[in-house]
Amino acid sequence: MNLRYVYFLLVTLLILGCGSSEMLDSEGLAFAGSAFEQFTRASQLYYRGRLTAALDEFNGVIYRYPDSPLASDARLAVRRLESDLSGEDLQEHSSNDPGITARIAVVGRPAVDSSILSVAGAIRTMGAGVTEITDEQAPALTVVFYGQGQDEVASVIADSLGRWLTHPENIACRPGDELIGAVASGYDVLVIVGSDAVFASSL
Repeated sequence: MNLRYVYFLLVTLLILGCGSSEMLDSEGLAFAGSAFEQFTRASQLYYRGRLTAALDEFNGVIYRYPDSPLASDARLAVRRLESDLSGEDLQEHSSNDPGITARIAVVGRPAVDSSILSVAGAIRTMGAGVTEITDEQAPALTVVFYGQGQDEVASVIADSLGRWLTHPENIACRPGDELIGAVASGYDVLVIVGSDAVFASSL
């Protein structure tokens, strides 16, 4: 396991141990009211051997607080936990691991410009290269289109959007080579941010 990650976990638990009991639930776990608290809760669950619950909490850090400095450590923890849960050996990943290598365009009408920036920023935390495009003719509904061979990446992005947004909860994910060629030629995945996109307040 990455030594920086282990050191951070130990410091987190030490700080929590010195904190007020009001920060803990009935099980002695941190409440998940901020990125730090959720990361701490996930770490506690990990050390108690509750790996599936820890995985959910680390994913919560990634999805609820994508701009947090803790998001990259949470992604490392998720990889480790997924490996532990699957019984497979985890291969070492460098900190420069690009994650998603697909070229992604985030498109929307000028009226949703701030949402376009939020979605693009959140996707960048996943290691993807993203370009924002404003288009008056963009659809009003949030949807993800993908080019040939990019269905898995698009599915991950659509699932992430479903977690980042309070509405719509389910994001359609469809093949769209022709549409991508017309709107964002040269990109692999086209994320349409519609006026229906309502972000969780924590994003």
